[in-house]
Amino acid sequence: MAPYSRSQGWFSRDRVLLLTLGLATLLALYLCYLIVQPFIPAVTIAVAAAVATKRPQRWLSRRLRSRTAAASVGVLLVAGLIVVPLTVLITYLVRQMIASIRWWQAGGGLAEWHRIVNFAPVIGRAIAWAQTNLNLQDQIASLGQNLASQAGSLLAGSVSLVTQLVIMLFVLFFLYRDGDQARRALRHLVPLSDQDADRMGTRIEDTILATVNGSLTVALVQALMSGVMYGALGVPAAAIWAGATFIVALIPMFGTFMVWVPVALFLTLTGSWLKAVILVAWGALAVSTIDNLLYPHLVGGRLRMHTVPTFFAILGGIQFFGPAGLILGPVALAVTVGLLDVWGARTKPDK
Repeated sequence: MAPYSRSQGWFSRDRVLLLTLGLATLLALYLCYLIVQPFIPAVTIAVAAAVATKRPQRWLSRRLRSRTAAASVGVLLVAGLIVVPLTVLITYLVRQMIASIRWWQAGGGLAEWHRIVNFAPVIGRAIAWAQTNLNLQDQIASLGQNLASQAGSLLAGSVSLVTQLVIMLFVLFFLYRDGDQARRALRHLVPLSDQDADRMGTRIEDTILATVNGSLTVALVQALMSGVMYGALGVPAAAIWAGATFIVALIPMFGTFMVWVPVALFLTLTGSWLKAVILVAWGALAVSTIDNLLYPHLVGGRLRMHTVPTFFAILGGIQFFGPAGLILGPVALAVTVGLLDVWGARTKPDK
């Protein structure tokens, strides 16, 4: 009988051990993912904030000469300048949404419809037909009740958001203090050459900067500009319309006109012709064009991916990761494109 060989056959001892080790590693990584999953939004925002504020944080570290002190000051600045105002704004927006839901439930929406009906006879006849044939009043009342049932979940969602922001600040402190060590450890684990790893890191950083300093900032500016005009023109629930403007401004191929055009139509139907004209002029000349002015200044020559893949990356990322998908979706797309570039470079035939 031939002596036993550890390397003989496909199912050799070394290969079985290697396969077992690989499966155990995948299982451990999956369990870690399940543990971290509830905190993915907080970690994502922390990483995005660390990348977006890398330059001022490095300046702060050189001035204070202490990583712990610089990290503490940096977190306090982020909390005071970004997190606290954002939390107050989101809390106010949620309260406005709850108040609007209760207003609809109490019949305010129907009263507003009747005011429009009295102003526009053609629309009045159409709504009268809908009330007769579609039982419109009961449908609106049912909608108000359904919206009212969601008020509690909206409030709980705002509390969850505040919790995520607190965790984000905790993670951000250690990213500021130990970020260089984390990057070195991650680079050691990535099976890429130094050149490919640098190229991949630059692509990911540019994507995050383009998303945070570009898309999010521009969308916030557009929402604030729209919200100020909505409030000045006396549009009901101006804060909610401003929040809707922020959302549509984030998604490629959408635009702020998807909000201010219906609002202008509402003003027209209620007889506020001059206000409607002012809103259309403000939306077309100021809100919709600020993107072309701010984005190049904030992002410069950094990565700006094509509209179609970015559109699917953002929507798919939101569906899979929730709000964190605004950042994780484009980052996943950038990593995929980077890996395809690596494969293309390695498999390119030599001339």
